Order: sequence, then structure tokens, then C-alpha cells
Amino acid sequence: MSARDADVLVVGGGPAGSATAARLAARGHDVLVLEKAAFPREKPCAEYLSPGVTDALRRLGALDAVLAAGPARLGGMRLVTAGAAWPMTYPDDDGPRRALGIPRPVFDAALLDHARARGARVRERATVLGALVEAEQVVGVQARVNGERMCLRARCVVAADGLHSAVTRSLGLDVPARWPRRLGLVARYAGVAGSLDRGEMHVGGGLYCGLAPVGHGLVNVGLVGALRFRPGREGSAAFFERRLRELPGVARRLAGARRETPVRGAGPLARRVRRVAGRGYLLVGDAAGFLDPFTGEGVYRALRGAELAATAVERALTRDDALPVGYARARRVAFGDKERVCLLVQAFLGSTALFDYVLARLARRQRLADRLAAVLGDYRPAAPALQPGFLGALLWP
Repeated sequence: MSARDADVLVVGGGPAGSATAARLAARGHDVLVLEKAAFPREKPCAEYLSPGVTDALRRLGALDAVLAAGPARLGGMRLVTAGAAWPMTYPDDDGPRRALGIPRPVFDAALLDHARARGARVRERATVLGALVEAEQVVGVQARVNGERMCLRARCVVAADGLHSAVTRSLGLDVPARWPRRLGLVARYAGVAGSLDRGEMHVGGGLYCGLAPVGHGLVNVGLVGALRFRPGREGSAAFFERRLRELPGVARRLAGARRETPVRGAGPLARRVRRVAGRGYLLVGDAAGFLDPFTGEGVYRALRGAELAATAVERALTRDDALPVGYARARRVAFGDKERVCLLVQAFLGSTALFDYVLARLARRQRLADRLAAVLGDYRPAAPALQPGFLGALLWP
């Protein structure tokens, strides 16, 4: 066998890849991160990070670096429809929790620098083309670096290369996601009307739009609709701004505001895979599956998934075992209940009358609202929100 280029190859330098690399490098493993872009780089994202992200950053040792970048500290998320509103906050035993709003170029660069500081090697402008497989085992990747095609080898490959993962595609792991199939468009604005001390989510007409202050006077504006809703000849910017005007609350906020960045998009947003691990590899972050951005759990899942991935990889390396045993089960335990809550939210979104009804109930029932907010904020287990008693209190008069 050829000499290895690293113990672990991490494909993708976003939050999932950087956090996995940082953890493994800190434990003494030789880790090489392959990132196709040059940082800082833009990434379509709502840029609203739940309170659970703060906890994960603290465990990673990267919280101070992220806070030093000046993110907005947000007191919650206000959900708004034409017929109801719920001002969601994040209460906890020691006082209210906060979400963060921060541009992804700033956030991602801070995490990649953290991985470097922990000892990971990073190679930017390295495009991974697919997995390198020998005797039914992943032994590395095929990549293009500085225009040269090459094979890089490792004991384990961590695929953290996002919604359109080259590694999963090469291994035949992608499964068509039939529902929900949505497209997201985002841009940042300056001069947004009113004082925003929390995020806002406006829902109506088959669309939803999130407003997230991200510091330094900027607000991330993210619009999501069915995949069939997409720009035509008018172009992305004109289409984006026209559809934003269909949501009255958003239109009022953006009256007189100035768009500061190009409109960027991603879709389809839902993603499924056949399995999240196999001989010589595992998947983490969006590469391992993604449902929808409404509940904003993407970055939390990336960081929590990185904890699980690093543990599984280290166990496999220590035992000299090609298979990261227990990783798939650990993910089911960590994310299964929250995924079911997210599916319920998606079902509510499918009916305007039902969603209005649920928001009105939450606005009147503080204890119920607080329990759900803790689940959506990723700092309390999701299982209680699936219990018949909770759902009954939410849905029955």
C-alpha cells in the first residue's frame, strides 16, 4: 500500500469539517482538511445560530474566538403570520439564553483557524472529486490541487462537503428526498427598519422568510419556497425582492433598506443518504443529511455531529478498525427526536390555518411555549415535545 498522506482526511472546511478536524488533531492525530474554496468565503445560510450552538462552541474551545468577531446576541425568534404571532424566547434555569447572528464567512473562518491552532493541516483550493476505493474500503480521495489531479490516502475519510457532497455521490449514497423540496435564497441588508433584538420568521403564501441581525448593522434575509419557485428571466435579485414584497411584515422591515450582498441560493434543501458510515469513511454535517432550514438546526447538527464523528474516528483508529462502529446509532440517539419535531413543524407549515392556530396557542400558553423553545433552541432534549400530553396541550382547545 502507498504511504498515507494523513491519518484522517477531512473533506470540507465548514463548521462540521473544521470542528471534527480540531477535535481529532487535538487528540494527536495527523489530520488534513481539504477545502475547495479559499477562506473567507460566502455560504448561503440563515446565519442564525441557536443557543445550543453556543454550548457546542464552548465544548470545542472556540467560543471566545467567535464572540470576538462581534456577532449579534439575539433574545429569541419572533414567528409571524397574517393571523398570529409568537415571540419565542429561550428561558433556562439560570436565566434567558441567547442565539447568535454572525456572517458565515466570519464564523467559518474562525472555526477553520481554530482547527489549524489545534494542529490540523489545511489545504485550500483543493477540489475533491470522489472517494478512492480499494477492496470495498475507502482508503482516500481523488482530488484536484493546483490544477493537478492526484490521489490522497488516509486511514479514514470524513466527508463534510455539504449538500452536494462529491464523496457521497461517488459512493452512491445519495437518496432522492421527495419532501420537503425547497429552494433558499439569501442576502444581507443594511438599514432595516426598526430595532431587531431577536430574529424574525415571517410565514405566508407558501413562503417563509427569516430576518437575522448578524452584527455591524447588517441583517441576513433568507427566503425559502417550494423548489418550483425559482428565478426566471428576471434574474435572481429581481425575483428575490419581488417575492419578499409578498410578505407584508418583511416588506415593511425592508422599506428603505439597502441590499449589501449578491443574492445567493441553495436547493433542494432536503437531503437523505443511504448510510452515514462504512469501511474507511463517515459523513458529518449536511453531507450526512438535512431536512429544512425553518428550525435553524443546521449549524448545531454540524457541531454536535462533529463531536460524534471525532469519537467514532478515534475509536476506529485506536482499534485499527476500518469501520467507525456505533456512529450511526449515536446520530440516531442525538438527532432522531429533533428530526421528528422538525417533521411536525413541516406538517404545520403545510396548513396556514393550522400554523396560525398553533402560534396562537403558544402565545397564550407560556409553559408550553418555553418547553418548545428549549427544544428548538437545541439546549433541551426533544423527546418531551413528542409526548401525547404535550401534543394534546398544543393542539386541543
